Amino acid sequence: MISIIDSNGIERFLANNPLPAGQKPMAFPVYGDTADTPMVPRSQWPELITKMGDWKSYSFLPPTHDQDGVGQCNCDATTGMAESMRLKQGLPLVQLSAADLYDRINGGQDQGSLLEDAMAAMMKDGVATLASVGAVWKRGQPKPPAGERSRFKFLEVFTCPTFDHLMSALIYNFDVNSGIMWGDNYNPDADGFLPESPRGGGGHSLHSFMPAMRQGRGGVQYGAATHNSWADRWGVQGKCVIPENGYRGQVGGWFAVRSITDEGGVVPQEK
Repeated sequence: MISIIDSNGIERFLANNPLPAGQKPMAFPVYGDTADTPMVPRSQWPELITKMGDWKSYSFLPPTHDQDGVGQCNCDATTGMAESMRLKQGLPLVQLSAADLYDRINGGQDQGSLLEDAMAAMMKDGVATLASVGAVWKRGQPKPPAGERSRFKFLEVFTCPTFDHLMSALIYNFDVNSGIMWGDNYNPDADGFLPESPRGGGGHSLHSFMPAMRQGRGGVQYGAATHNSWADRWGVQGKCVIPENGYRGQVGGWFAVRSITDEGGVVPQEK
């Protein structure tokens, strides 16, 4: 695995793995191909993003994860998305175990994981709670009680083939797992934005929760407000904005998720 030293001097492993050569990606529906996953024209982005408010004050984020020297970024991003969706659906905060998810998709060792494997596992089996299994993966970790994982399952997962698809999903309140090339120069500026161009680094996975924009020298700059898994000491209390240029190439995909099971495993009903 590739590692970098973050802005706090801590070694972080970039372990969002690309698909092996010759392996076809799993089939997920594409955001924008259905009537209830609408694309938003760029001409409407400024007004809609402004109405959504300041990403720094977003009220549906769970506590910041810390992968703490393990290559489980994909699983921290995925479980952070699940925690956030519960809050948006009016359910109480339950902290979920990235370690439990990572244990099932990492091949039995700390070698990173594939985004699509996390999405498939969350739809098929769900995930255990942090209280049952813990936050950081280790061999021989506890197993959750029978039936616990099924309480926390994704119900809808879509792929986002372009940045426009990803921003449309965020505008419509989806959470996105952003698989990007993370640069070793990626430290947020005063506005929380990462540099326009990554330098070095490797594949990283983060939970994007809201669209963002600012006025730059060349006009409006867009990006995705994102929750990292490197504790609150990093970035803007654990958050940053990945600029559009950071999405020039996918590392394993960008997955938009809209809903999660409720406490009894039932599909949430619209009011």
